[in-house]
Amino acid sequence: MGFDRYFDQASDRFSSYYGNERVTRVLGRGALFDRLRFAMQKAEETGARRVLDVGCGSGPLFEPLASRGINVTGLEPAPAMLELARAEAAKFPGVDVREGSWEDLDAVDEFDLAVALGVFDYVDKPGELLQRLAKAAPGVVASFPSPSLRTQFRKVRYGLRGVKVHGYERMEIADLASGAGMAIADLSPLGRAGYAVHFVRAVQPASS
Repeated sequence: MGFDRYFDQASDRFSSYYGNERVTRVLGRGALFDRLRFAMQKAEETGARRVLDVGCGSGPLFEPLASRGINVTGLEPAPAMLELARAEAAKFPGVDVREGSWEDLDAVDEFDLAVALGVFDYVDKPGELLQRLAKAAPGVVASFPSPSLRTQFRKVRYGLRGVKVHGYERMEIADLASGAGMAIADLSPLGRAGYAVHFVRAVQPASS
């Protein structure tokens, strides 16, 4: 089936998880809300005014960011999810949604913060993704599933639909940061689901 087609068909189901936090936590998906709050916190802490939301899905970050006067640009490849995102974006000023995937991203310092929640799970080239995010903004917030038993089950379940799932050890995340010229400013565990990470551009040593 493949990534784009699967998430296109499953758009309503994935969007529904953000409708009721209590129910979503009962279903074992509370990390969805935890990582949203982490991203919002970092946007506020860094004073971000322009946020790029890569793989924005149905737009659960739009309202909390727009309500704080932050301009948001969403990037989403799945047509059905894109339709949901545009409907959500229409409710708020300063929110724009574009069709496309992270491979289409070529922005350079157009944003203050780039966010990719639930994206690294499915990417075969995570180093390239983080490099593109790091060029687009001086700060990056992303989530990473850990290589847990939960992730192994996801690999099997999604694999039947032609979708790859990846898990990351902390050292792998650190290596990705280094390769993108970034440093880890904050790494927050998301229970069994993995980690939410805030990256910032690494300070280059002064030349002598």
